[in-house]
Amino acid sequence: MKNNEGMIYEYKRERNGKDMKQYLCIGTYTEPILFGTGEVFQGKGKGISLCVFEEGEIRKWKELEVCNPSFVCIDEKRKRIYAVNERKEYLGRFGGGVTEISYNEEGSMKVESTYNTEGTDPCHIILSPDGSFLAIANFASGALSIFELEESGAMTGERKVFRHEGRSVHPIRQKGPHAHSAVFSPDGRYLYVPDLGLDLVKAYTCRGKEVEAAPESDFAVPAGSGPRFGEFGKDGHHFYLIHEIASQVMHFYYDNGKMVPRETVSTLPDGFSGENICSDLHITPDGRYLYASNRGHDSLACCRILEDGSLDLVGWQESGGRTPRNFCIDPRGKYVLVGNQDSDNIVVFRILEDGRLKEVSRCDWGSPVCIRMFP
Repeated sequence: MKNNEGMIYEYKRERNGKDMKQYLCIGTYTEPILFGTGEVFQGKGKGISLCVFEEGEIRKWKELEVCNPSFVCIDEKRKRIYAVNERKEYLGRFGGGVTEISYNEEGSMKVESTYNTEGTDPCHIILSPDGSFLAIANFASGALSIFELEESGAMTGERKVFRHEGRSVHPIRQKGPHAHSAVFSPDGRYLYVPDLGLDLVKAYTCRGKEVEAAPESDFAVPAGSGPRFGEFGKDGHHFYLIHEIASQVMHFYYDNGKMVPRETVSTLPDGFSGENICSDLHITPDGRYLYASNRGHDSLACCRILEDGSLDLVGWQESGGRTPRNFCIDPRGKYVLVGNQDSDNIVVFRILEDGRLKEVSRCDWGSPVCIRMFP
């Protein structure tokens, strides 16, 4: 593990007392995978890792071999980790997989069950607000998979699959549907699925375990944008959607299931002429700042969120490596942890008062794709 000792010392000197110990769950690519860009990526990861995060440093704790766990979600109450298995064939048939893992206070992990998602290259997974089901976005085939859960958090194997149809204008990236993530509305009534291939955010209604398509609540974005992932602001009335292909963040006002577009902000500096695709977007817990990651420019764009929800661009921070695929903000809003997929490292930044970032530490990590933090 490599650390910038001077920066860590400065941070400790400025703080009164030590930071609370937190934990990380990190997902990786473990084998070759064909991306939507046409590139074949050689995964170097070991599977899923649980890590200790304290005083701005990452310490590996436990590890479990799992196939291409490129995205995970965590149920802390029931001590479950749910991971996608990003593949085009799983358990001997078409589709990727989803794996249920239990863990205990000692960090020991155990695979409890695994199923085919009936959609290829699942790339995002989220637990419903009431804990009754999982929603999985299958990128390559453009489908949403819903898996029921028992009260214990165990997967029942029962699933429902919604298959998207259509295309948009990009000749390579948008020849068909590509569901990229799933996001619940603050009231839990809607599930939104940004589809990069359709330039459309598909809407679904949620009533307990019952999920149904709600095409009347779908909303489109400009052709060629490639919507990937979104988050709601702290007050629940502002929604921010990152566009992978167009390298933009689009701001909407949300009211009772309706999305009204407000503004669009570029994630790149004026004059940048290189190739770039966006990946991730997150908002600090206090709702003051939004960060968006660039792959190509290899940076995080930082925006201040104003009182009316609009975005004021503060600047850019180099990610400390190549291809910042995913990042997370710790629950106290003090750190940003960035996984640089192509340079095999994770870089930790401290969030300064003005929203800018300052590197604290970095460590080597094979093909980091997903970083989740929990207390």
